[in-house]
Amino acid sequence: MGMHMGGGGFHMHGEEDEDDQRVRKVPDRVIALRLIKFPLKYRLNTVLMVLTALLQSGVALMPPVLIGMALDAANPEKVINLQTFTLAIIGFAVVNVLNFVAQYANNYLTNWLGGRMEFDIRSTMFKHFQKLSLRYYADKEVGSLISRPTNDVDKISELISSGIIHIFTDLLTLVGITVVMFSLSVDLSLIAFSIVPLMLVWMLVWGGRVRRVYRETRRAIASVSAQMEESVSGIKEIQTFSKENETRKEFQEVNTKNMDANVEATRVMGAFMPVITIFTSFGQALILYFGGRSVIDGTLTIGVLFTFMNYITRFFMPIQDLSQFWNSVQSAFAAAERVFAILDTPIEIKDPPNASELPSIQGNIVYDHMTFGYSNDVPVLKDINLVIDPNTTVAFVGPTGVGKTTMANLLYRFYDPLEGKITVDGHDLRDVKIDSLRKQMGIVLQDPFLFSGTIMDNIRYSRPKATDEEVIDVSKAIGAHEFIMRLPEGYQTDVKERGGRLSVGQRQLVSLARALLANPRILIMDEATSSIDAYTELIIQQAMNQLLKGRTAIVIAHRLSTVRNANMICVIEGGQVAEAGTHEELLKRSGLYKKLYEMQFKEPEAATPPTDVNQKPSMPRQRFGRP
Repeated sequence: MGMHMGGGGFHMHGEEDEDDQRVRKVPDRVIALRLIKFPLKYRLNTVLMVLTALLQSGVALMPPVLIGMALDAANPEKVINLQTFTLAIIGFAVVNVLNFVAQYANNYLTNWLGGRMEFDIRSTMFKHFQKLSLRYYADKEVGSLISRPTNDVDKISELISSGIIHIFTDLLTLVGITVVMFSLSVDLSLIAFSIVPLMLVWMLVWGGRVRRVYRETRRAIASVSAQMEESVSGIKEIQTFSKENETRKEFQEVNTKNMDANVEATRVMGAFMPVITIFTSFGQALILYFGGRSVIDGTLTIGVLFTFMNYITRFFMPIQDLSQFWNSVQSAFAAAERVFAILDTPIEIKDPPNASELPSIQGNIVYDHMTFGYSNDVPVLKDINLVIDPNTTVAFVGPTGVGKTTMANLLYRFYDPLEGKITVDGHDLRDVKIDSLRKQMGIVLQDPFLFSGTIMDNIRYSRPKATDEEVIDVSKAIGAHEFIMRLPEGYQTDVKERGGRLSVGQRQLVSLARALLANPRILIMDEATSSIDAYTELIIQQAMNQLLKGRTAIVIAHRLSTVRNANMICVIEGGQVAEAGTHEELLKRSGLYKKLYEMQFKEPEAATPPTDVNQKPSMPRQRFGRP
């Protein structure tokens, strides 16, 4: 199985092949010990699975012996032993019933254990994914992460629940066949086993070639899937630039390579199994020749010869399975190493042991000598000292990449400062429970994320117990109600994956309504109106003057016209707060803010809302020393 994440051209199919071949760093013994803990959690089921495998292997050995006994008992050249013949037939029927019961029970237990292991590992990984910090995800490919709980867990489950059990039964079968054959005739057993070394050599030599060609087929189908999905994802661009013919030719090339790879695999595999059959037939011929002579000489019975002929056929199948098992082990261990690498990733942002619940906050925010960098040696923000009073609106502005969004991410505690601290109402964010902090905050991003489902469910995501009326009221307040009601099913319209049924501006409106429904004490708006048309922005700006009252708001914006009415504007430059003040104060200083404003001067200034919104909360304090 493989995976391709469209759009960016990231192809997961090829990675699986590379991972199968790469040199692992963790010893087999360490991985095996960790893996064995999963089935041992269900000891009773594991024991029952092993017992049914033993029973299945044992009873599967008996039919040839019983048929041989029946043949000897019914030999007309001797006195027919009717009792032995009858017992052999009854035994044959009973053994087949037992074999059915054992096989059914073993298959059920094996599949149950495999499914349970997949459930446990995936649940553990999903829980761990949710606790990992944004720093961990920053340099990871989504497709690579998704493949771990899907493809890799499949390989692990298949090895432990199916592979190991099948190999266990194969080994038991080999041992059982060997014991029975030697007990019947040592000479014929040695003759039969004389071809085993030749068969093993063939499996090693040709089996390696089979693995290589099948690896190539996986790479080829990866390219086909990648090309197909990328073309479907980029169909608008393809049609825009009339690249249908070129794209069709590119697909034809990878599709042809896939066809050639599969033809080659079929050719190679077509030679593998027939040769195994030849070895088996050669062994049978040897048994038939030497065994037949012994029957003629009277030193061997027809029943024993039949038993040998039957066992020699069954003997080589487990050997073939065993020859392939080691490759499955290495593939599964490589998958396990990747899974454990994620599970062993330490949780960077977590509650300390003595973390306390953050009480209802007023919204006083203090950045106290705060320094932060995504790597320890390259600080993004340096010695930030900033006080934001409750119930005020503060804007962060500045060139791209100076750390405006990082300031908000630190407040949300997606990251922790390298030096200094951030407090809310005097509480160090590292000393309070993360959940109790974030439940009192809301955020609206430039690229909002909507979940598959209805608009009603997406808005209610921030407060699941909110009534329909509350959802509608907040939508009206933010100016989203009108466009929602124009949709085919109104608030029950399914927005599809990532909100793809809505425009970017509509998604931002829904995201804003979702944040405000939670009635957060601190609201962060990160370029929240950048993709909204001027008319809609006017409606939002008018509504925001009312909605931002009674809460602390942080607005991150490039368009300076959207932050003119902020109580305080902080200009961030070089990782520090270069200047702070109101719009009028900053224009008088002739600093960076004035330069940025003049660069945008030709853009139409934001229209003044038609209602009286000149009343502002009291000005916040901005200090550059310890508060």
